[in-house]
Amino acid sequence: MLCFLAAAFSPLVTRFMLGTPEVFILALGGLAMLGALRQAFVSALATRFAFGSLTTFIVTIVGFDPFNVHAAFWGILLGCVVSRFLEPQDHRAATLSSTAETSATGCTGEIR
Repeated sequence: MLCFLAAAFSPLVTRFMLGTPEVFILALGGLAMLGALRQAFVSALATRFAFGSLTTFIVTIVGFDPFNVHAAFWGILLGCVVSRFLEPQDHRAATLSSTAETSATGCTGEIR
């Protein structure tokens, strides 16, 4: 029954949406994405390498593209460099945990 009601009012809703300014539609889409964006920030910044993640996000969002190379590349590159210099304790912990996992499993990663 609800489907028939929605179908009956769909021409009215379509005309209303076509009559609204483009900015309103973009704002509505942006508001719909806030939940997903919040969850992405929480998961990226809750663990190690938080400052590197934030730097990657900001450089990519700004659209930094010298030499006509896309901003995603510069975001990853600068995020890694900033993280390496400003979060050395996270890199040490990651190196120690990967070394412990390798010695526990006996896998050295060498190809023979």
